[in-house]
Amino acid sequence: MADSESAGTRTEGAETARRALRLIEAVVTAGKPVGLVELAGDTGLSKSTCYRLLRVLQDELYLDRAESGGYRVGSRLVGVAAAVLPQADRYAAARPALRELAATTGETATLHVRSGARAVLVLGVESADQVLRRAATVGESTPLTSGCSGRAILATLRPGAAQPIIDRAEDPAVLRVALDEIRRAGYALSYGANHPGVHGMAAPVRSSFERPGGSAVGPAGGPAGGPALSVAVSGPAARWTEGRMRTFADRLLDTCAELSELLDDRAEALTHR
Repeated sequence: MADSESAGTRTEGAETARRALRLIEAVVTAGKPVGLVELAGDTGLSKSTCYRLLRVLQDELYLDRAESGGYRVGSRLVGVAAAVLPQADRYAAARPALRELAATTGETATLHVRSGARAVLVLGVESADQVLRRAATVGESTPLTSGCSGRAILATLRPGAAQPIIDRAEDPAVLRVALDEIRRAGYALSYGANHPGVHGMAAPVRSSFERPGGSAVGPAGGPAGGPALSVAVSGPAARWTEGRMRTFADRLLDTCAELSELLDDRAEALTHR
């Protein structure tokens, strides 16, 4: 009897997984936010089953609710997909530069890509010199309005893309002042904004493929040809203080400039394959 129940449980779990995967595939292939009724029809699921699975996928950040309604690709799915997307070679190419930055600063260096109104960690290198260090979790996402990695990206977005995100912030006026300061300095600082006890410093990776006057966007939410990126260095607040962060600001900016050239070269090579 126990064996029969175990087999039934396994079968039921497998079917639930299949249904969830069908929902993810339906959202990804739609290319635009998709509503509950349409998803239920596309996948052959009842609306109640569809809604229940969508809520789980949304809670786990594999799917997200669009402002205009419907479901779209979530930030965790963007992070996981970074390992197999065409841009994966570009991200992997950044590892040596991040490794050098982590070794120089003694802290964790990470690469972030914009996904809608969030920044997703797609690559990270932790310093081998520190026992206590910031863990780099691929797929982790944070709001563009909070923390250095997101604000470094937000500060460089076109007004049309940035304004709706800024308007939804807790205090848009304060955020605008902070973004102006980031543009002047070239980098952003944060103090436990998304992770208590962790300080961070980040700068944007500018790309010649980002067309300021264009309206097309890539799969990660950035301009067509190259999603918006930032590089961050983060560590425990007691060690990675404001003074120490500013000491390495030029080194961070040099790394971002190096990656800008490297990633642009990689993107150009991909377009001519």
